[in-house]
Amino acid sequence: MPVTKRKNDLYSIALPLIGRRCRWRRAQTESEGKPDTLQAVERILKKRHVTGGCVQLIRGGKIAECYYAGNASLRPRRPVRPDTVFRTASIAKAVCALLVMRLQTQGKLSVEEDISDFWHHTIRNPHHPGVPIPLGSLLSHSSGFRDTPEYFRSFRENITADELLADGESYLETKPYERFRYSNFGAGLIGSLLEARFDVSIEELIQRELFQPLGVEATFDILKTDAGRVASSYRVLPPQRGAAFDAARRRETAEAIAAPDPQRHFLLASGNLFLTAGEMTKLCLLVICKGRLDGQAFINGASLANLCTPAGGEAGRWPGMRHGMGLFALEDESVSPRRLYGHQGFAYGAVNGIFFDDDGNGFVSFNNGASEMRVGRLSLLNRDLIRALLP
Repeated sequence: MPVTKRKNDLYSIALPLIGRRCRWRRAQTESEGKPDTLQAVERILKKRHVTGGCVQLIRGGKIAECYYAGNASLRPRRPVRPDTVFRTASIAKAVCALLVMRLQTQGKLSVEEDISDFWHHTIRNPHHPGVPIPLGSLLSHSSGFRDTPEYFRSFRENITADELLADGESYLETKPYERFRYSNFGAGLIGSLLEARFDVSIEELIQRELFQPLGVEATFDILKTDAGRVASSYRVLPPQRGAAFDAARRRETAEAIAAPDPQRHFLLASGNLFLTAGEMTKLCLLVICKGRLDGQAFINGASLANLCTPAGGEAGRWPGMRHGMGLFALEDESVSPRRLYGHQGFAYGAVNGIFFDDDGNGFVSFNNGASEMRVGRLSLLNRDLIRALLP
């Protein structure tokens, strides 16, 4: 995806010339949404070349209208509906963080625990062999872990968590909480650590402790989804003939997530979650409602503070966007006059986002392909939606 200014400039030149064009005419809503909001969402989705997407609004701490457009699959053609299931990409990290905060509220773990206490041997950064690595530093991407070529090779080959942990290239030269460095391996390792601690799969654990109590239909296991509702994903640039993420083919090759497998399940919690925009909204409402469920503290105040409070030294590089232990705080008046909390997800061409403010207003935006242009770490698609929906 384009990250540097030069890459974004090149992307912006190429996108209108060779980028995948929208194959839909109108956005829709099944509720009594405002016509000007519908038009604004439609305009933004077209401007950012969205293949198919769903935008679920939150107003005053309640689920509001849903807007949707485009196609969940191009071959065969299948339109996006409010019940379309999307792969969330990195927004799965925020959901996994909610699980951690629920477990902390129950007294079953602490974000300040040494991750070695979860594992079958001591885990240390070889540059700082005497310094424990707290669980919270993985959640805030300030653990010192980084994604290596060996990590990316593990997508295709049977490389274990222990092999990556033993690889000196997996570590920066910084101590925990000193430097922000986004790490899919570090975030995904949380799933393996939880499996090792509780001796159940991350799928079973999150269903039991988070999804079922909240009445949320979501899964890390694509085989548990309705095959006719899962969206495939497509690159907008460079355009490809087929899907970058082919949901039907993925189902054919997937293995059911049953027993715990800490050595391999580090690839789940970092991005492999499936649910609808509406179901994701329920999870956002848990935070908006201060962690309370049926009048009780489902997630306590200290854990909510961990989730949202910036931790880790990235302020110098991205002053308007700082990461807590699961969500980042966006404070940039050029985007919004108020502080927002949220997360993004980029994978296989999809550009997803969740954002909400302290007044309980926000949105969930899922799609299966869009322009990946961004300023800093914030995608232009999400920037446009924030300006239109959270002015």
